[in-house]
Amino acid sequence: MIGNITTGRDFRGIVDYLLDPTKTPVLIDTNLAGRDRHEMIAELNLCAKQNHRCQKPVKHISVAFAPEDGEQDYWTVKDIADTIREELGYGDNQFMVVRHDRIDPGHDRVHEHDHFHILINMIDFEGRRVRDSFERKKLEKILREREINHNLTLVPSSDQREYKAASTGQIQRMMREIEEYQKQEREERLKVPYTIKIQSGIDLASHDRPSLSVFIARLQRLQIDPKFRVEDNVVKGICYKLQDFKVRGCKLHNASLPMLLKHRVIFDPKHDLEAISMANRDEIVDLDPKLDVSWNMTNIRNYTPLKMKQMLDKSLASGNHI
Repeated sequence: MIGNITTGRDFRGIVDYLLDPTKTPVLIDTNLAGRDRHEMIAELNLCAKQNHRCQKPVKHISVAFAPEDGEQDYWTVKDIADTIREELGYGDNQFMVVRHDRIDPGHDRVHEHDHFHILINMIDFEGRRVRDSFERKKLEKILREREINHNLTLVPSSDQREYKAASTGQIQRMMREIEEYQKQEREERLKVPYTIKIQSGIDLASHDRPSLSVFIARLQRLQIDPKFRVEDNVVKGICYKLQDFKVRGCKLHNASLPMLLKHRVIFDPKHDLEAISMANRDEIVDLDPKLDVSWNMTNIRNYTPLKMKQMLDKSLASGNHI
């Protein structure tokens, strides 16, 4: 899922947008007593007037599911919306959760994914403004947890996507190969660059910050072979191998040993050193089936540049399979 947060001054504009009949709105949940949009707007404004210092009491959170997740039911949407409100600190605030249809006349297009909106009055029932520092980071964490809970497509967070685009050389090469394939000048089907696939595998294997042993076992299930540099019983570094391709962890995002231990996994020498030794001996580390991962839990398209996605989509639309 991808979430977006905005703040504003005017409840009328956002309520009119959410309840616009051309968007086929469905009111999933609310604690407002108003029976129509006019009563709802008046109710929101009355509560916001308790705190004259807050100039922007409107909080609007939109959440979009990945296209691969298909149509989501009422209870999934409600659970995600409830979790967002509670964990961001809006449990005592006015709110409404509205789901829109995939047909969006205002944008003259059809969405490829389900999506919903949460409107929140930032002034709570006691007249206090809820602190909203770092809430975008908090929202991404919530969405990653809900993706796992509801078995949805795992989407890289914004800070991860920023560093995971292919290099300029890789982009140029892949786009050239796509053009050759479209012109039937190339018979061989395209392959995802190994650096992109390894990076996406690392993200998937570490999505819930597991132990280093679980991380190693998950990578092995994805056919990614981690190898560790150990000197005098001290782990010094890590590299990753996929088939015949090998890359050092420092060449990937948060995948070097120091960054891995700081951001992605929990390291306990008593339990993890044996798994490291097994991986270096090409032995498979045991993994609880409940903790297993597979490639269908992520979407490598999220790691490819937009222009390349457009070229791929054009190729697929013309009947070519890449």
